[in-house]
Amino acid sequence: MIDTHAHLNFKAFSQDYQKVIQDNFKQGLKAVINIGSNLETSKKACQIAQEFSHCYAAIGLHPIHVEDEDFILEEFQELIKKNKDQVKAIGETGLDYYQEKYEPEEQKKVFLKHLKLAQEFNLPVVLHCRGSKTEPHDAYLDLLKILKKQVKSKGVIHCFSADWEIAQQFLDLGFYMGFTGPITFKNATPRLLKVVIQAPLNKILLETDCPFLAPEPYRGGRNEPIYIRLLAQKIAELKEISQEEVIKQTTKNAQKLFNITEKLN
Repeated sequence: MIDTHAHLNFKAFSQDYQKVIQDNFKQGLKAVINIGSNLETSKKACQIAQEFSHCYAAIGLHPIHVEDEDFILEEFQELIKKNKDQVKAIGETGLDYYQEKYEPEEQKKVFLKHLKLAQEFNLPVVLHCRGSKTEPHDAYLDLLKILKKQVKSKGVIHCFSADWEIAQQFLDLGFYMGFTGPITFKNATPRLLKVVIQAPLNKILLETDCPFLAPEPYRGGRNEPIYIRLLAQKIAELKEISQEEVIKQTTKNAQKLFNITEKLN
């Protein structure tokens, strides 16, 4: 099992990330990718990756931080060069229209810089996307417009929450679908569950987004990477296949997209 989207580099784990990593690996976790949301947490993700085998990093500036912090390309280029074996992706980056205070056009400019960085180092992108309160798909449609002009881009659409029609467009571009705790929620929408059912297993990645979005029965508590087994269980249930098949294939998917060539214990 590989958690392809974790935040053990966030404050929620500042006192015990080492113990969580050790305990989770003992329980069967094979690898984890910690995702940066700004320069500070990107550096922390790299530090953890240097500290622990089979921990990797993605680096970037989350769209909700675009107003607070400049994306200085040279700083992230240098971070990759110093951690070339540990940095497996660029992100999370994308568009977030949920809060009106975040300027869409500025987000788009920064997103394009991330795509440039990803192409420079031949790395996939981890896409964050959240629509506005009135038009939940608007950010997804804008993101697709940009990506369709960037033919070299590859990556995953993290915590997917739109409909099947939009999912198909990401799949047509070669992107993977990342699913998180909400697919296990008792109030999960039929629309989202339909996407899980119809998405090809060889294009699905397991993500916790920990410490956020803990799956049932841990909803409301602090999420941990090992809980991806509950996501695998739910996907298996929806697709009417074995949990072992889900784990095996999604692990292969993660290894392929993020170029994880090391043997996983």
